[in-house]
Amino acid sequence: MIKMDIEDLIYEVKEELMCYEEIGKEGAELWEKGFRKWLNTPGRKTNVYGSGDKTKFGVEDESEIFDIADEYLEAVENNSIEQYWKKFN
Repeated sequence: MIKMDIEDLIYEVKEELMCYEEIGKEGAELWEKGFRKWLNTPGRKTNVYGSGDKTKFGVEDESEIFDIADEYLEAVENNSIEQYWKKFN
């Protein structure tokens, strides 16, 4: 497992999301806003380690970043973004 700095994860996912015509920069910004809201919402988060400036997000490998972006694209296409964040972890 790779423990990525939260800011690095956000950057990588947004870069991937901006490659999708349906998402673009505006959609990537919305993902970031949703991610930060999810991150700050109390509750068990199995992939989050630490807190504050030292918060890390665990991914199995780099392909998981692509999966996060792909799942968000699918949620946008299916108008199910709220469900995406409920299942996110």
